[in-house]
Amino acid sequence: MNPHEAKQQTIARWAAKLVVVFFFTVTGFVPKFTGMAEPLAQKLPGGWPVVITIGVMELITVAVILIPRTAFYGSVLAILTMLGAIASHLVGPVGIEGAFLGVFIAALITLAASTLAAILEYRRSGGLAGLWRPGHPSHQA
Repeated sequence: MNPHEAKQQTIARWAAKLVVVFFFTVTGFVPKFTGMAEPLAQKLPGGWPVVITIGVMELITVAVILIPRTAFYGSVLAILTMLGAIASHLVGPVGIEGAFLGVFIAALITLAASTLAAILEYRRSGGLAGLWRPGHPSHQA
């Protein structure tokens, strides 16, 4: 734990990251890799190759957000991924009808959690300088 970070901030930071990991797992890469994302594959141009690519991106995001040294970048990657998901629901081919409404709500929750995680990771690191210095205390769990 960073000695300059309050215990409540550490808990909030990890809680936000775990919410992202939960939703990226439950509605993200697991359904995509187990074949349960057929309705999504039918709606997206490019079908299954696009769905699998999104699943790989979600899996990478989960790994990167859980590593303390790269957690800020994982949070930013999650934000970008969720903005793409939300756009595909609102103005793209996916929509928010039926089961996709629940996935859309999950994307909104995940966007909020990943934004909070990014802000807290940024503050923990001491800003941009802390994000780029390899020996900085913020790179500790």
